[in-house]
Amino acid sequence: MFKWLSKILNSPGLIEEAEKIVSDMLEISYNMFRYSMEIVIEKAEEKENIYATDKKLNALEIDVRKKILEHLSINPSQDITPSLVLATIVVDIERIGDYSKNLIEISHKYPKPLSGNYIEKIKGLEKKVQTYFENTIKVYDEQDEILGKEVMKKLSELVAECQDLLEALVEDDSLSSKEGIIYALLVRHLKRISAHVKNVCSSIINPFHRLGYKPKER
Repeated sequence: MFKWLSKILNSPGLIEEAEKIVSDMLEISYNMFRYSMEIVIEKAEEKENIYATDKKLNALEIDVRKKILEHLSINPSQDITPSLVLATIVVDIERIGDYSKNLIEISHKYPKPLSGNYIEKIKGLEKKVQTYFENTIKVYDEQDEILGKEVMKKLSELVAECQDLLEALVEDDSLSSKEGIIYALLVRHLKRISAHVKNVCSSIINPFHRLGYKPKER
């Protein structure tokens, strides 16, 4: 994006506090994603209350909005762009939490062990999402535009991979209807989580009006 965080760090205030909360939200949503995939794919024991964590994420989103509103009320012409960016990407982060919660619910609907070729492909997609999510947190915290462009490219490719797998599932008549639905839901959720992570990553590279879109070559 533009080097707005470096400017903010030199003048502590409500926007800096909001930026730190967003960083915390990224970590929480990342951990929610990892945990939910362990439950739904590996059928791991549920040791955490994903709904309580989701409520915490929602409360942090509200806190970010409150701090931004307070800042703009006091300084209506100051830090407008970073305020808009933060208010936008907290929605993406909160949605990742929702999708993670939904993954747990999928596991409840289909408690049987998952195995086979499609699950191995889904595991491969999950591993990529996890890696790019970790990189996005680094991009945000370090304002690394170079890494951000690389990650955005990889995430775009990943979204296309998810779409290809969805189409393959639709064409596969050997699957039972329930298996097909479960696999499709998993891939769809991975695709949506990837898209929301991509939106967060784009906040470091793009101007506000192009958040979520491919960076324009200069």
